[in-house]
Amino acid sequence: MKYKNLAELIVRCVGGKENITSLSHCVTRLRFGLKDAALIKRNELEKESDIIGIADSSGQFQIIIGPEVDKVYREVMKEIGDSIQETTPVTEKKEGNPVVNLAKQGLDTLISCFVPAIPVIAGSGMIKVLAVLLNFAGVLALDSSSYTLLNMIGDTVFYFLPVIVSYNAAKKMNVDIFLALVIGAVLLHPTLLTLGDEGTTTTLFGIGVKIINYSSQALPAVFGVWLLKYTDKFADKVSPSIVKVFLRPMISLLIVAPVMLIIIGPAASVLGDGFFALVNVMNQWGWLAVGLNAALFPIMVLTGTHNVTIPLLVQMFATQGFDAIFLPSGLAANIAEAGAAGAVAFKTKNKGLKGTAISATISALLGITEPALYGVNLRLKKPFIAVLLGSLLGGCYIGFLGITAPTFVTPSLLTIPIFAGTIPNFILGLTSIPVTFLITFVITYVIGFEDIADADQENSLKAPVKGKVIKLEEMNDQAFSSKMMGEGFGVIPSEGKITSPFDAEVVSVFPTKHAIGLKRDDGLELLIHVGIDTVELKGEYFESLVKQGDFVKQGQTLLTFDNKKIQQLGFDTTTAVVVTNSKDFEEIHLKDTNGVEVLYVK
Repeated sequence: MKYKNLAELIVRCVGGKENITSLSHCVTRLRFGLKDAALIKRNELEKESDIIGIADSSGQFQIIIGPEVDKVYREVMKEIGDSIQETTPVTEKKEGNPVVNLAKQGLDTLISCFVPAIPVIAGSGMIKVLAVLLNFAGVLALDSSSYTLLNMIGDTVFYFLPVIVSYNAAKKMNVDIFLALVIGAVLLHPTLLTLGDEGTTTTLFGIGVKIINYSSQALPAVFGVWLLKYTDKFADKVSPSIVKVFLRPMISLLIVAPVMLIIIGPAASVLGDGFFALVNVMNQWGWLAVGLNAALFPIMVLTGTHNVTIPLLVQMFATQGFDAIFLPSGLAANIAEAGAAGAVAFKTKNKGLKGTAISATISALLGITEPALYGVNLRLKKPFIAVLLGSLLGGCYIGFLGITAPTFVTPSLLTIPIFAGTIPNFILGLTSIPVTFLITFVITYVIGFEDIADADQENSLKAPVKGKVIKLEEMNDQAFSSKMMGEGFGVIPSEGKITSPFDAEVVSVFPTKHAIGLKRDDGLELLIHVGIDTVELKGEYFESLVKQGDFVKQGQTLLTFDNKKIQQLGFDTTTAVVVTNSKDFEEIHLKDTNGVEVLYVK
């Protein structure tokens, strides 16, 4: 019922199912494509306790749920039904640079071609890791058939990557899935490599076709399906109904396959070469590259663009079989988020925040960082700065150790043995987590943060002047002691300085300067009245530091008075602190909090 209610709220707040054009999810986020972003009820979503945060990125509206996102996703899909198959994006309503919008849509499509395959890619990679571990343990020999077959099973997803991304691309672009699968399979047909040596050319009707081994390459298939999206519409339009069943796919294949082999494939191959040139440059930077990428990673998570690296990672594992930059950087960033949240949990006095921070720390250690990012570190601002510094330093340390990822796994405490196992000193590799955690923990603790008052603190009103707190009934003034002006307390002052007990608006300053009225955001109205019959002093020995209409912060000095001189003149300086609209609150009474008398207002 919890997930169903949350799903109903989400669908309603994104403009209803009619406003949804697409929906997917990653490890922690629901990713919506919407017709009209103006229909989003952001305030309602942000107030929901089961929603960690919201973000706009890559043309998507993202709702951050956390580890239970898959359960919420299923309920949202039930709410939506088949509606997302019946609607199309209304691009003319989009504001901003059309080139930027097109780029965002393209990036979203590219990411969507890879994300659904990540679990099977990670699982296949783990099979290859298992084969290595079994060889290391002496169970399997490198030249044994068992070792070879295990590697073959682990490599299959990468070898047939064009077919897999073709399927995902077809679903994303609403293209005939079987035609898309054939387009992907064309790239892998063994005859292609028998027409010449790799890198040479053959011809199709006199046009040169470069011989390329497309196994493990994804981009040619993605762009091929994108072209298919338009050619298939053309083929459907020109094909007579009586022969459409075979003529439509025939025309589509005759257009797309040659264009893909002659133009798209070689062009995508150049893009791939450019990417690996960039990776090689980064590899030459070594530990610095890991550190810089780690420092950028929290910002990418914040903006929801961290999935941009997924196509690059998949291509990297498919070709070179490991990653020495991106996933090690992610490991540093994830642990840094945990370190900052852990420091907040250790230092905060707020019980609710402490519980949230402890939970977020554990979650980040396990690879889910959004609770730490949105619920703790970004919320308190300074811990987020510590995360960036901790990610940088932790990433440099991890890069210095030479830690690499042998497969696509979530960087976390649970998967560190896989990372650490790829360096000569396994024990030294395991230190990357405590080192990064402690670096960020210490930075967060040292630079500090503005703590959040817990519920009791928010409801507790401290004395605005130093001295002895007494019950209102003990004051020598019937107007206050009878509580006809409201509930409160008195203070026998030991100094002559009145400070604001909370952030407030100054609603009144008496001409005689001996009394001030404050109003808090929640409507609480407070009168601070210095002394009994001190109005007769006509402002002498008092100095007001604020005026009506001012907004003051908690702890700000409001007025000063000469306590000793006023007492010498025979006046009682006992200060009344009264909630003048006491009837608007359920409960008001004096309460002892850690040895300090405060007024509890609820």
